[in-house]
Amino acid sequence: MEVRRAMKGDVPALAQMLARSFADDPVLTYVLPAKDRQARMRRLFELDLRYLIMPLGESYTTEGEPRGAALWAPPGRWKPSTWALLRSAPAFMRIMGNRLRAAIAFNALVEKHHPKEPHYYLGTLGTDPAFQRKGVGTALLQPVLDRCDAEAIPAYLETSKDVNVPYYRRHGFEVTNQVTLPDGPPVWFMWREPQSSTTR
Repeated sequence: MEVRRAMKGDVPALAQMLARSFADDPVLTYVLPAKDRQARMRRLFELDLRYLIMPLGESYTTEGEPRGAALWAPPGRWKPSTWALLRSAPAFMRIMGNRLRAAIAFNALVEKHHPKEPHYYLGTLGTDPAFQRKGVGTALLQPVLDRCDAEAIPAYLETSKDVNVPYYRRHGFEVTNQVTLPDGPPVWFMWREPQSSTTR
């Protein structure tokens, strides 16, 4: 399985794959309206990929039909630009519908807890359900984790699935905080210090 950088032409296929991967994600289930949730999820991923993620140049997928994707922001660039937010805002509001307030509250919570120290930010790691537990996620993480270690820069992520916590621990992440959304799921915040070859 070969891993490569994702490109703009990959956006539709990646959005479809990520919507399948995150179909039961607690946070997306919480912030998206129940009506047409799967279609909204696909549109949300397509919007994020096109305007917020691809311009950063740190997204990875597999050769051929995408089996998964790791969407990163490099140090100092995790927060979307004002221009990107303005361009994506009308579509974002349509996708969120009557759950817009919940989505804004979640984004504010994430921003409040986001570390100030320079780091690589793993915004999304998703694997097509047909290829889960086959090493796809690990392969997709590796390019940036290797760079984190080579450049001595930490990495950071959030997850809302408890089963993901031990998975990320195996890759060197540790829980730094846990917050439960109002009437919603818990969110774990995880940090990874750069590792030398002797600590991996």
